[in-house]
Amino acid sequence: MRIRCVHIAIVAAGVALVGCGGSTAPTVTASFRQAAHLDTLAVNAAAAGQFDRYRLLTYPIAALAENVTPATVSVTVDGAAQNYQGLALELVGQSAGANPAPGDSTFVLVTWTGTNVDELVYTQLVLPDTLADVADLTDTVSNPNFQKATVLSATVGTFKGKCRTYSLPLANAAASDLLQGVKCSTGTITGAFNVTFTPGPGNPHGTFALASTALPAVRLLLPPTNGGQARVRGLLRHGAGRRE
Repeated sequence: MRIRCVHIAIVAAGVALVGCGGSTAPTVTASFRQAAHLDTLAVNAAAAGQFDRYRLLTYPIAALAENVTPATVSVTVDGAAQNYQGLALELVGQSAGANPAPGDSTFVLVTWTGTNVDELVYTQLVLPDTLADVADLTDTVSNPNFQKATVLSATVGTFKGKCRTYSLPLANAAASDLLQGVKCSTGTITGAFNVTFTPGPGNPHGTFALASTALPAVRLLLPPTNGGQARVRGLLRHGAGRRE
């Protein structure tokens, strides 16, 4: 099984986000406060050269900044159930040209534990079961020794909820790439994963399993100007292949 990672460039300056739907300041919510906290962690990670932590925090930041509340989910870690927070995202590309239209999409399932994200498990897939990217992040260390995925699924629910994009407190180019200029809706994605890594000194856990669970989710229709459709089609052409 081959893994193709979606790389996000770290740049010195980001673009500040603006609130959607009017000029009045949005009401501060628990989701926004959590987005702001994770944004601070991500920017600090970028400054420290911790690229994996920076890029992986992008996904919960993007959903939280759209005012999505994570669910408490049970992730079985090396055979023992633990409470994690969980969210899902659907990233939809659009064709370029005078009349852009929605095209292919990828799905992200992201779960984490700890206020400061002590451990994060992430899978990105192209339906029905192509693994595009996967990670186990322990604090700042991402385990490079992926072995296999025996369960991998995502089923789209109804997306009818309205999004409210909040400005992040610190410039974060990776999060801006998933938020600025997008069309957004909220809903649910029912997802599952069972992924295995070889444990190591910085990554003591090996197996992570999420049974089929309905996750709060955001659908982000990426504008053609940021290469969304090309990015998604690249995953379709060069993805990881079928699950084992």
